[in-house]
Amino acid sequence: MEEKSYLEKVEEGLQKFWIDYGRSKVIKGAHTEIQIDPKFFIQGELNPEVADLLISVYLSQTTHVDLQEGRVTIQENVLKINDRNGKPIAEITNKRIIKEFTERLGI
Repeated sequence: MEEKSYLEKVEEGLQKFWIDYGRSKVIKGAHTEIQIDPKFFIQGELNPEVADLLISVYLSQTTHVDLQEGRVTIQENVLKINDRNGKPIAEITNKRIIKEFTERLGI
């Protein structure tokens, strides 16, 4: 049995994540069912739709404490996700995601 590559494992994890958060579409026919999933990587980069879902889920689990400790910062219509050392790891400019986050936390 051949061992899976790291990329295959990541894609498998993303597929489970995609299904867990209800984004997987199933088309049902009389005698067939087809599951529609995105390509997770496009030309070596994470599919933007998948990235948006990952970010939305992460932000849905953040709290005011994360803001106070600098794990998430908001500056001039840019929301930044920082690592433990305060170094930016993602910048979000999607207005819908920023609006959902700020409304949820009452900012």
